[in-house]
Amino acid sequence: MVKVEPIQDTATPVTPSATTIPSATPVPTNTIVWFPPTATPRPLNTPTPFPTVDLLPVLGEVLLSDDFSDPANWQTYRSAAGNAVISNNELTLALQNSANTIASYSSLPQMGDYYLSANVSLSLCSDPSDWYGIGFRVNDSDNTYRWLFNCLGQTRVDRIYRGRVYLISDWDINGVIKPAAPQKFSIGIAAVGSSLRFYANDTLLTETEDTIFTSGGYGFFASSSGSKPLTVSFSDFKLTRIRDSAQNF
Repeated sequence: MVKVEPIQDTATPVTPSATTIPSATPVPTNTIVWFPPTATPRPLNTPTPFPTVDLLPVLGEVLLSDDFSDPANWQTYRSAAGNAVISNNELTLALQNSANTIASYSSLPQMGDYYLSANVSLSLCSDPSDWYGIGFRVNDSDNTYRWLFNCLGQTRVDRIYRGRVYLISDWDINGVIKPAAPQKFSIGIAAVGSSLRFYANDTLLTETEDTIFTSGGYGFFASSSGSKPLTVSFSDFKLTRIRDSAQNF
């Protein structure tokens, strides 16, 4: 299991006050959620072992699903920083040569233990420093888990706690997600208590334990350095009960 230590050299505390996760219909706002910067991605030729066992959890009934047909379930807006738009059963985050981080949080019911799944459609992504991702067990913008993906196809897991970034799993290649765009892939997060497992295309990429957040909401975000446009869409959001979690985790 991964020992989580605070990042001392790259992360800085968030100065704005925490953004509360909406509990009702989100109201579009020009205030964009900012996240602390992430570490520079490592080169693609960094040696790393690939997972050899999928270890997919045994799933039960669907707890919650959203096909992105109702814009009231997510924050949407258009601004100079970027756009968060729901159309054609997708939530699309887009930044056009803008050095910003944008986010869309959900007003869906919060839960703690589940298998979270969604589909990702990456349309534009070419700058290695640009990234996009999903937030889960979100308490507010200063307190959340994040699973991030960059334009090199690398992934990273971290925790924002009281406005400070704590690294859980640093940028790493995985043999599943390709560099650049366009491409499509599925993501899955198995969260049971302190155990967290991360899947892409039904393949286990990373697993760890963390005890800080036990439940919360959900969000999607994207970040660009401003040199290239970034566009990513998310669809088929679903939470499913994990059966026999004591045997599977």
